[in-house]
Amino acid sequence: MIQSYLKSILVVLLLALLPACGRKSAPHTLREHTWDSATVEALAVLPVQEGGRIKPLSMFASYSLYLVHGRRDMKLDTTGDGKQDLTLSPVEWLLDVWCFPNEAADYPLFRIENVEVLDAIGIEHQGQRFDFDYITYRQMLTPTADGRSPAQRLMQLQDGYRGIPGSQRAPVESHIVNTASRVFAYHDLHQQLAIWQSPFAIEGEALKKLFDGQEQVWLGQLLQRGPQFRALVRELQDGRDEQLVGNAISIAGVLRGLIEDTRGGMAMFPSAAEAEAWNRLVNQDGLVEQSLFVGLDTRQEQMVDHLQRALAADNQPERESEMQAFQKVVVAAAKSRGEYAKIELETEYLAQSWHYQSVHWFLTAMLVVCLGWVWPRAKWLWWGGMGLTAYALSLLVYDVVLRCLIRGRPPILNLYDTFLFIAATGVLSALVAEWITRRRIALSLAPIFGALLVMLARAFEVEEGKDQLAPLIAVLDTNYYLATHVTAINMGYAAGMFAALLGTAWLVLQALGIRRHDTSLHKSIVRATYGVTAFGLTFAVFGTIYGGVWANDSWGRFWGWDPKENGALLICLSQIALLHARMSGWVRDLGFCVWAGITGMVVAFSWFHVNLLEIGLHTYGFAGSTKSALFSYYWIQGGLIGLGAIGVLLRRWLGRVPAVGKVASESPS
Repeated sequence: MIQSYLKSILVVLLLALLPACGRKSAPHTLREHTWDSATVEALAVLPVQEGGRIKPLSMFASYSLYLVHGRRDMKLDTTGDGKQDLTLSPVEWLLDVWCFPNEAADYPLFRIENVEVLDAIGIEHQGQRFDFDYITYRQMLTPTADGRSPAQRLMQLQDGYRGIPGSQRAPVESHIVNTASRVFAYHDLHQQLAIWQSPFAIEGEALKKLFDGQEQVWLGQLLQRGPQFRALVRELQDGRDEQLVGNAISIAGVLRGLIEDTRGGMAMFPSAAEAEAWNRLVNQDGLVEQSLFVGLDTRQEQMVDHLQRALAADNQPERESEMQAFQKVVVAAAKSRGEYAKIELETEYLAQSWHYQSVHWFLTAMLVVCLGWVWPRAKWLWWGGMGLTAYALSLLVYDVVLRCLIRGRPPILNLYDTFLFIAATGVLSALVAEWITRRRIALSLAPIFGALLVMLARAFEVEEGKDQLAPLIAVLDTNYYLATHVTAINMGYAAGMFAALLGTAWLVLQALGIRRHDTSLHKSIVRATYGVTAFGLTFAVFGTIYGGVWANDSWGRFWGWDPKENGALLICLSQIALLHARMSGWVRDLGFCVWAGITGMVVAFSWFHVNLLEIGLHTYGFAGSTKSALFSYYWIQGGLIGLGAIGVLLRRWLGRVPAVGKVASESPS
């Protein structure tokens, strides 16, 4: 607790003392520079190491922007006329943060969705703002009338709230904690290369002699003579001749602070070829340590020289030229060390965003299918809907396959992966069902199911603000169980959710009287719901049993009544009871479809909700928007089931009441 408190105080002091961000920018000069497309493309494939894996800089920039900004791009008003006339890609934004930190401090960055947060941290606003607002980094650092900055208030408030479990926090408390983490994350990015942009003054005869009489020296120059500088400091540390010692000891203290910084940060410097004990890539702190204790190799000296020249450049063409030269040296070193194998593949994956492209084709397929209902005799519309849905599915499957190739893993490693996998499995099941029945019901639901889950995946990705290709923790590091238990249980999820969608569709059609005389159509929906439920039960049971086998291997017990285990068991019990009730005649079409819809809610609970309970061994993926989306689904699904069932019963009851005219004609009189 004491360390946590001291860390927060340190952060507040760092935020308050930033030299470059205390001044207001001149009006209408938010961004006067531009980045050449060749520079952006080159740096997009720069290999960096963060979160336990090597990835392209474009991926790091994207998730950093997701985390601190809540969007996939940065929109700017560069003229001051209130119109957002410029959109920055994640790489362009990150380059601005590193190379133009003073200008980047004025970008509309932190999204505030609760007006009470603005009141709590002392930022003025007009009226009751019900929509979101963006706050700049400079606004966070600017002191108010009482001498404290909003960032200081924010850090102090989050110290009191972060000890409260996420599920028990009030909305404003959760927003404050989340905003504080985003400010802290951006602060690290903002300051990451700051030490390269201000030279050290050279004082003392010994230090001037080491650097050939220069009056100042940049960090890059110092690192190129690291062992000599370290030897000089050791020689001078007990000296009392201030004229000889100068500020060598104080500079050494700054470098020692860098080495002892426990936050680490993103690494982008390949290690020296002979330094086998070092990580695959080293961060700035590791590079300083390696320079002082081992020395840099020739390629590292080139990297440092080009990066230093880029960050100290007086003009944009020189800056871009040196950045591209830096990238070439790093890429060459990474290739020679075998650290570049999948960088270009991952960059292409991120740029193409195949799963997002699938959404557009799913929506197009929905339009064609709707036209097919208007003109049911047009067979080409049925074929068009099938073809477009299949093409969208192929894009989604290709996306999943690429993720497997990049990671060398089965398709599901985290909650984000489940969205894409379940979407693909559900759409494939719908297309198979439609090919068998050819009644357009499954075809109508397939693109809706696919588009909805992919869009939820995108929303979850931004909300999490994390690398969704990150490596596994040690306890999950097994391709065998990931390919058996995890894949099987998610196929069960997909089937259960799609069966619920089919059952709900039957209720809506019946309640509204759509095609009420087409008995075979409604029967085909019920049969499809039954078949998909049976399919899902098979995988749910297999996945649950194999999950116990995995738990026995990892934790030494087959079953521990963990919430996730209980949720999986609830799915199996609900589907078993549903199928037995149908086979025994206890429920007919109405009861079966209502029960299938409710089972979908059980699946949603097991799939996502148990992760939000903050108890057990599966408390991951907590996010406020996820919880809201889940409860929205419960209300919508429950409302459709209830209204559908009432509508069906009401239509049946009205169907049994004879018309007034018919009663009169059959009366004895």
